[in-house]
Amino acid sequence: MKQIILIGAIFISINSSINGQSIFNYDSTGTQLQKLASRIQEDTLLSYRLNADSIFTRALVQTLKSPYSFKYNFDSLTAIKHIISPDGRFKFFSWQVDLGDGTYRQRGAMQLPTKEGQLKLLPFFDNSDFIQNITLGVYDRKKWIGAIYYDIIPMEYNGETIYTLLGFDENNTSVSKKIIEVLRFENEEPILGGNFFKFTPDPTYPIGTIDRFVYSFKKGSNAIIKYEKLQNRIILSELASTENDLKKQETLVPSGNFKYLAWINNKWELSIKEDNSYKKK
Repeated sequence: MKQIILIGAIFISINSSINGQSIFNYDSTGTQLQKLASRIQEDTLLSYRLNADSIFTRALVQTLKSPYSFKYNFDSLTAIKHIISPDGRFKFFSWQVDLGDGTYRQRGAMQLPTKEGQLKLLPFFDNSDFIQNITLGVYDRKKWIGAIYYDIIPMEYNGETIYTLLGFDENNTSVSKKIIEVLRFENEEPILGGNFFKFTPDPTYPIGTIDRFVYSFKKGSNAIIKYEKLQNRIILSELASTENDLKKQETLVPSGNFKYLAWINNKWELSIKEDNSYKKK
């Protein structure tokens, strides 16, 4: 009960500071949001985590209603992920809630800048529980796969800019996932997925067409998916099975070798040869 009262007090404090002045202290507000976001991750009871998640979401929206909030970098808010596209077209907030049964629910919101500085915020809804094969399907934000995004890569595609998102999903108690998702805009609405990947024959990687790249591996094994800007490529850890069975995702761990995806002819194409230059860094 004390935790709920404390969260409520923080929320009231945020509301008071926002409603009481047109220009508020970003550092102070960010610190208050950080306290709420930390409780989403740290509270031991699911009811407390869900309560903190609800209050944090409302508090974040209230904060973003401040004029020209898109320009604020939220340095003090470290308990959730928030990144901006390199061209400044959008900012993405993402976090997750541990549901206590070994699964997680992702939260997401995209903020877009406006000329007058008013808030334009697009919520994303995690629909992964209702999709049998998350590698397939082109979806809008109401049927989002769900991920904590840690990088945004702009690419030129048929005369327009589209974006590759690199994300992470805790998934369950035995398997984690990393996701490469291509995002584009249609009528100012984000669309996720599409035929943007090409693979050479390899039992470790998809053979057929996919709409997003999903890398599943043993929890805690820290498989790498990372963008290298100078080489304009995405580095991938090669996976190997500890039980010599590549179909068992919970046994897949990095082998120590690396491959990469390069943007060639409007597709992320997997290299034929291994590239281990990343190990030398």
